[in-house]
Amino acid sequence: MKAKKLVAVGMTVLMLGGLFVGCGNSADTSTGANSGKNVKITIFQSKIEANEGYKKLIAAYEKDHPNVEINLEAVTGNDFGASMKAKMQSDPPTIFSVGGFSDMKDYGDVIEDVSDLDIMQHALEGTTDTFTKDGKVYAIPLYMEGYGFVINKQMFEDAGVSVDSMMNFEGMKAGFDTLKEKIDNGEMKDKYPNLEAVMEYPTKELWIAGDHDANVALTHDFKTPNEAYAADSLPGTGFEDYKKMVDFQASYTTNANNTANLNSVDYTTSLEGGLAIERVACIKQGNWVAPAVETTDPEVLQKLDMLPYSVPGYSDGKYFVGVSGYWAIHSKATDAQKAAAKDFINWMFTDQEAQKIVVNDCKFIPPYDNFDGIKASDPLSQRIMDANNSGNTMNGWVYSGAPNTWGQQVAGVEVQKYLAGEADWDEVTKTCIEQWSKLRKQQNN
Repeated sequence: MKAKKLVAVGMTVLMLGGLFVGCGNSADTSTGANSGKNVKITIFQSKIEANEGYKKLIAAYEKDHPNVEINLEAVTGNDFGASMKAKMQSDPPTIFSVGGFSDMKDYGDVIEDVSDLDIMQHALEGTTDTFTKDGKVYAIPLYMEGYGFVINKQMFEDAGVSVDSMMNFEGMKAGFDTLKEKIDNGEMKDKYPNLEAVMEYPTKELWIAGDHDANVALTHDFKTPNEAYAADSLPGTGFEDYKKMVDFQASYTTNANNTANLNSVDYTTSLEGGLAIERVACIKQGNWVAPAVETTDPEVLQKLDMLPYSVPGYSDGKYFVGVSGYWAIHSKATDAQKAAAKDFINWMFTDQEAQKIVVNDCKFIPPYDNFDGIKASDPLSQRIMDANNSGNTMNGWVYSGAPNTWGQQVAGVEVQKYLAGEADWDEVTKTCIEQWSKLRKQQNN
């Protein structure tokens, strides 16, 4: 599973004019963490829910490296882009979050090559594809996420359905049909008084169908985000499987007979107001929902499991997994700062106690193969870690290589039209293929 070779990005890296004024190289030639000289570095990151875990990591590292001071700053994801640009102009961080191709375009000229990091030898295959160029690595995989069908396994077991029987599409459909029949007959009411339906499908959120479900279509045509990013056109060979999974999810909701209503259902309704209160038995989501479920009802979290994102004859038994968070090191930091940053990152992913904090406190799924024997603190993350170890995965972030806005504003919107009866699937397919070419041309001009 180790990354034996790096895939070239094959894209022009641009720098925003004037963005990095005032962050020139220092003449300091000290080696940073092990030099004995005091050095300060800053981490600027967007995973705010992991802040307490980061603080624990930093405290442990500083205890053993008293000459290094690490300042942690975090901004929520929605505000991160604007905050990052302002930060780069005024006080560039040593380590900062990057998350997609737009970041490479914006910050590519000030990202340090990290090919020499020891931990990169343990990177799982494919995790460095997004941020490689000319055989060099420009970002450190920070955490992985995976998605499939998050289920309340206790509900299914109470309905006489085992989790093991639902590890492919036909078994999952049979299990869902059994539970639906028992809900409709009132057989689940005594134990689960809130239970209304097998699933919720919140297509008001354009990323639900426009990113994750659209990934089913895109993986037919492209193996990696890089391939998708380099493609001027979309063959569209996977759109029938895309339709199958949209229809499948909609059919098990309370709005199965009026799917237009799904376009008014949001993420919170499906999660905190759905799965976490046992109003529904399943949502298509990932391991990232665990903290919200735990906050709502810790007992429900322990009942959860995740089924693969099984498409019949295509991805049966596979979880869609990928790196959704990276760290970059600022190339114009001082030599001492860069050395300290690299040492901290190597320590974070190789020291045994640090590894435990990464998994249990940051609640990250590590994108490296050297975390043997460390178990996740929630069943959803553990399921994805097990899938990584067994190879039962497919690339879940190919959609990140689509033209800007295509996933949500084209695919997501077209699925909404389909569910509302305003477009048939042929029209959805035609529009998505045409808009891919149009948006890619605009992006490249």
